[in-house]
Amino acid sequence: MTGPEAVPSLAFDQVERWRESAEPHALLDVRERGEYALGQIPGACPLPRGLLEILLPRLVPWPDVPVVLYSRGEHRSRLAAKTCRELGYRSVFVLDSGIDGWSRAQDRSPAYGVNVLGKTFGERLSIEGEVEQLDPDKVAPLIESGTALVIDARTASEYAKGHLPGAVNIPSGELVQTLLRAGVDRERDRQVIVHCAGRTRSIVGAYLLRQAGFENAYALRNGTMAWRMSGRDLDFTPHDFGEAGHDPRAVAFAERFADLPAVRPVSADDLAARPDPVYVIDVRQPHEYAEGHLPGALNCPAGQLANAVDEQLAVRDALLVCYSGDETRSQLGAGLLARIGYRRVAWLAGGLNAWRAAGRPVAPGPAKAYLDELDFGQDVPTVDTTGLEARLDQDDPPTVIDVRRSSEFALSHIPGSVWMPRGDLERRIGTVAERYDPLVVVSDRGLRSALAVRTLVELGFHDVVHLQGGLVAWTAAGGAMVEGLDGADVSLREAKEDAELVAPRPALLERNRDDMVRYLDWEERLGAELAAGTGEGHAS
Repeated sequence: MTGPEAVPSLAFDQVERWRESAEPHALLDVRERGEYALGQIPGACPLPRGLLEILLPRLVPWPDVPVVLYSRGEHRSRLAAKTCRELGYRSVFVLDSGIDGWSRAQDRSPAYGVNVLGKTFGERLSIEGEVEQLDPDKVAPLIESGTALVIDARTASEYAKGHLPGAVNIPSGELVQTLLRAGVDRERDRQVIVHCAGRTRSIVGAYLLRQAGFENAYALRNGTMAWRMSGRDLDFTPHDFGEAGHDPRAVAFAERFADLPAVRPVSADDLAARPDPVYVIDVRQPHEYAEGHLPGALNCPAGQLANAVDEQLAVRDALLVCYSGDETRSQLGAGLLARIGYRRVAWLAGGLNAWRAAGRPVAPGPAKAYLDELDFGQDVPTVDTTGLEARLDQDDPPTVIDVRRSSEFALSHIPGSVWMPRGDLERRIGTVAERYDPLVVVSDRGLRSALAVRTLVELGFHDVVHLQGGLVAWTAAGGAMVEGLDGADVSLREAKEDAELVAPRPALLERNRDDMVRYLDWEERLGAELAAGTGEGHAS
């Protein structure tokens, strides 16, 4: 047999043995991201089946590493396994009976949330008393009196969506060197309040400052969510504090912070020659990464590691090598990863500067530049934006199938289109179309839609095309777009969970008070589980 049914099933016991022996492997949840967030197997990495061809070569760039796939049962995971085999992966398995079978066999409920490992680290710092948290009622008078330095430790795009009054934007990974260079450590009577949207990054940011000797560093309890729920308004005005610079005390602190048994330096020569699985992580800011980075490197700024990197590290127990321009931020990143629970961590000795000095290659471009090199549209029938507009004006227009994520569909879609995730196309398409019905398939830039057309043709559909240039081209041409979930068979809660942390959200998917309470309760519950000895302890 050569079909998806020929891929062997695997009991979860084998995954546990790999974890115990630190054997590199990938456990991938191939359902939609919203489904994953609402309940997953701890330690799994989300990779929706509809994105396999696009993302798997970056998440798992080693074809001999065991890849274990699961969905609710086995339908989507077996289809995903077929794709993995076609992509050249040689050790592919389907988790026996999927997450439902795992839950029955392990007598466990699936875990809620995303980036659980990093968030658990933040809660561990909280319950161990490493960071003192202040409620909005205590922070507000400090802001009004002008005695506190308030710092938003999130990304610039999140900062622009609203922050505490007067807050400056300094990502967590830049905090120590920025404040040391500014001499804030010498202002003994000045409190430093770090905040994010919820808990993790504010706790981690305040922890880094306290470790560096800032005794008056605190975290805002529950971040801007708590601030808004207390009836207070956010500030949308940017406030400048200055850029980070070199400070010898920050260099010394980073060296101490990385002085852990699980962390070590690796030379440029050793890194280039390593045959085993290695994730290279550029911990600088995105604009620095775009100016030049190690080929194949991921980009996750040091201050975002606890909140974002988990979804990029599909292969558990691969070696993680952090780098920055010199060594300061890379040592902070490596120290954080080890404290979060990753078992094999290093930093690039001498950083990017040493890499360049050795004459090794550096690649330009943003983190998603690789998407421009992909093309799945060869020999796939297309329609351009003008042709689609004309067809939609006909008395009997085609059905427009949108194969993006539910949160993308909610943000904007062609009026009257139907949301159908590419990862579940085979099972859902029969609910909206017969084989001779005219169909136009769309995605953002045409990658997923071209792949979806190939699938529909294989299923026997005769009149199906994809939109050339995708919805990017459609929007640029002035094509009509609307917000909302009309036409999408998905719950509002799942669509909210599908949205990534820094992605644009329509008003429909913004967290309301009940959502915020539920989310913050979950984060605090991670700490309670740790205190009770039932939480997840390391990166496997």
